[in-house]
Amino acid sequence: MSLPLDGINVLDLSSLLPGSLCSQMLADLGAEVLKIENPSGGDNFRSTPPIIRTTGSYFHMINRNKKGITLNLKHEQGRAIFMKLVPGADVVLDSCAPGSMEAMGLGYEDLKKENTRIICCSLTGFGQDGPYKHRPAHDIDFLSISGILDLLGGRGGPPVVPAVQFAGAGGGLSAAMGILAALLRRERTGEGQYLDVAILDSLTPFLSLVMSQFMADGTLPKRGESLVGGGYAFYNIYETADGKYLSLGCLEEKFWKAFCRAVRREDLIDDQYAPSPRREALIEEVKGIFRQKTRDEWITLFDEHTICYSPVNSLEDAVKDPQIRHRGLWFSMEHPTGGTIPQQRFPVEFSDDRPQVRCHPPDLGEHTREILHRLGYTGKEIDDFYARGIV
Repeated sequence: MSLPLDGINVLDLSSLLPGSLCSQMLADLGAEVLKIENPSGGDNFRSTPPIIRTTGSYFHMINRNKKGITLNLKHEQGRAIFMKLVPGADVVLDSCAPGSMEAMGLGYEDLKKENTRIICCSLTGFGQDGPYKHRPAHDIDFLSISGILDLLGGRGGPPVVPAVQFAGAGGGLSAAMGILAALLRRERTGEGQYLDVAILDSLTPFLSLVMSQFMADGTLPKRGESLVGGGYAFYNIYETADGKYLSLGCLEEKFWKAFCRAVRREDLIDDQYAPSPRREALIEEVKGIFRQKTRDEWITLFDEHTICYSPVNSLEDAVKDPQIRHRGLWFSMEHPTGGTIPQQRFPVEFSDDRPQVRCHPPDLGEHTREILHRLGYTGKEIDDFYARGIV
């Protein structure tokens, strides 16, 4: 069965979460993705614990449906091999420091001389320009600079360290969206282009609502006190009698009314948006209500009403959740050398196309000989490349 990106060839020079997630999504959609790694260890996620046999599970999670070769781009011959791949490519994805590709003679202006239809996407922390363009950073740093981290945490407490990689995943999704848009434009114009994708920039959609208020009237949301940040009883997290937690998301009046009726406290309905100090007192009052029953008892009760609520699942709970299981969001597959490895489902359901696992995440350099033979190199030449550390 054909897929939307059948016939599209991607040269993937990226590593770690953002770029690998982006290229896996393109691969799931049918593109032939060639993951190009350095011969001395490859993508750092290969060696990041937990290790399944010989390879880190992080690598397995975001590198399926790709072929893999090793190539030393610091060597002149390695760059020559790469340039032989360019005429047959549609997309080049890199996560190199700004200026690095140009310094190697592999920048967009260099590549489009070989292929005018090429789409080059550079996915970096801060983009190709600006005062931070050479600054090293990780997820927590991007969240800090963006203003997001200052909003995460309880009232009067310090910011919390998020346990999930919002910034990295956001960067990968933005890059994938940009590449798909560039491919669509190329269908109309016949021309490629260069995409500058910054992980920091990719956090702006997550800030849309809180930033809109701040930019409109100057109201600065405080940690644990904003409308959807823990400042109101109707949108909060509550501990139950058995030490577990439920989230309550009754933002709309109808849901708050349903909650108040379910707990037989209709006297609280008019207090939904009460100002301080009643606002804080109401939170404490609702906390007391939730401590009266176990989590499962609340679930049984709330399921009889139309209420926005959910159990706060641990990861163990999440993989057993009936909705998550029904949608098949998490699963395992067998890797020929790696054993049983974890996988995530492609996040979009199509009525006709079926993005799915077509091949396992590649071992380091697994397809090097195959690709070099395809480029016309002889077995003797390839052996020489290995001996010289070029592949």
